[in-house]
Amino acid sequence: MKYFILLFLLCSFSYAHKVNLFITNEKDKIEIYSYFASGAPCKNCRLIVENNKKVILEDVLNEEGKYFFTSKYKDIDIIVDASGGHIAKESLSLEHIKNEDLKTHLKNEEEKKYLDIFIGLALIALIFFLLKRFKK
Repeated sequence: MKYFILLFLLCSFSYAHKVNLFITNEKDKIEIYSYFASGAPCKNCRLIVENNKKVILEDVLNEEGKYFFTSKYKDIDIIVDASGGHIAKESLSLEHIKNEDLKTHLKNEEEKKYLDIFIGLALIALIFFLLKRFKK
């Protein structure tokens, strides 16, 4: 039982440092927004944009975790490095960029977080129930 609790705590801590990447197309510009699972922006994180494994842009995100640029390439890979092994990467073709609003995306992520918490708690309750059942 001690090992299960320790494993659960380690998994929950690793999720806390997850880097998320949100990309939209705003008036012929690509808008990149990167944030941690807590919702805090990825301030001054390293940004790398590649085309066919060739670096075409290397810069840092601003204080809001955002970056705007115009790409002349169709297929690009966007990588955000928050250091310490926390990296988010997304490959995309400019024909398939989401036109979703950032506020809507953040709201959906928040709802998804609560669903994940509920599922986790339900699984823990199920495990305790099964352990009690088989222990008899």
